[in-house]
Amino acid sequence: MRRQLIATTALIALAAILVLGIPLGTVESTRARNDAIEHLEREADTIAAAVDVTTKAHPDQLAAWLHHGHAALVADGGQTFRIGRMPAGELLSTRSGAAQGVHVTIFAPAAEAAAGRRNVWLLIAVLAIAGTAAAAGLAILQARRLIRPLERLVATSDRLGAGDFSARAGRIEQPELDRVAVALDGAAVQIAQLVGRQREFAANVSHQLRTPLTAMRLWLDELATLDDPVAARDVITSTQRVADRLERTVADLLALARAGDIGQPRDVDLADLAREHAAGWAPLYARVGRRLQTSAETPLPARVSPGGVAQALDVLLENAIAHGGGTTRLTASEADGRSVLAVEDDGPGVPKGMELEIFDRAVSTAGSTGLGLPLARALVEAEGGRLVLASPRPARFEILIPRPRAHGSEGEL
Repeated sequence: MRRQLIATTALIALAAILVLGIPLGTVESTRARNDAIEHLEREADTIAAAVDVTTKAHPDQLAAWLHHGHAALVADGGQTFRIGRMPAGELLSTRSGAAQGVHVTIFAPAAEAAAGRRNVWLLIAVLAIAGTAAAAGLAILQARRLIRPLERLVATSDRLGAGDFSARAGRIEQPELDRVAVALDGAAVQIAQLVGRQREFAANVSHQLRTPLTAMRLWLDELATLDDPVAARDVITSTQRVADRLERTVADLLALARAGDIGQPRDVDLADLAREHAAGWAPLYARVGRRLQTSAETPLPARVSPGGVAQALDVLLENAIAHGGGTTRLTASEADGRSVLAVEDDGPGVPKGMELEIFDRAVSTAGSTGLGLPLARALVEAEGGRLVLASPRPARFEILIPRPRAHGSEGEL
């Protein structure tokens, strides 16, 4: 592109110079010939004026008025004589314009006029070369001014293509290229957000699917050891219940990935929701020798999408069984105009100094993925609620949901 820009600019400058220079050269060449003829006419008039009786007797005296290399033919009445030596080659001649009866014809080499015309064309050629060179130099500077921002845009695009979404083109002095840079930087932000959302979704899916799949595997392992049809039917029922929860989890996470929320809010009894989840988790607690105790006041109305609260509640119950100890207590109650779902256990709790960090992604206190609590908080906040650590030791997590008002508006947190 740089070479094309320089070559194009130089050709345009050369064409402009030629378009103007050729007519100018023609005019100046003609003017140079006319000037040469005028000089010869003045020379002839000077010689004609100098002719008198003395010079007629001694014509060599008129040679003082004759330019070197010229010759003159003087006609006075019936007498004609020549002054100087006739030049060789092509001649340029003209007659005097004096009217005193003396006619003088001057002969000069045609090369004198040709030299003037040659100088004119030589000057135009020099100007053409200088103008083209100047245009090429300016084109080089302009090419650098244009190419450097383009190279910066290309480098930024290459970095984005390589996966470096922090690459930014920044501001560019040229308005047109600056608009391209702004659009490219905006695209980089959008791509980074999309990729980050995709990665977060993949991490959330892997985390949320792990517990139901583990539960299903445990139920299936137990089913393989049962010979009692009634007991087997109960295990199959429990497995189907886990499968249904797994299906709801996938649907909720897909809704969260597409729209940033987990479905349309509807009226839900959080106490029923707590009891339902407790029934699903109680067998898992029993298999590890733990007890899940449920205390749910009813009714406990809320207007939420049940998937978000349910996912967050699953995270808290999973963390309690994985990191807690003793009896886990799930309570659903009302406090200060808010619905509260609390999960607490008798374990060691959250290590000192990590009370705030546990809600950051990839922060774990026991070698886990560190995705559960950040995801749970995001799900609860999507419902307009809050997830807080009410007590670090022993650990008590509370999901705070505003109670619906009579006019359908939400309460304050």
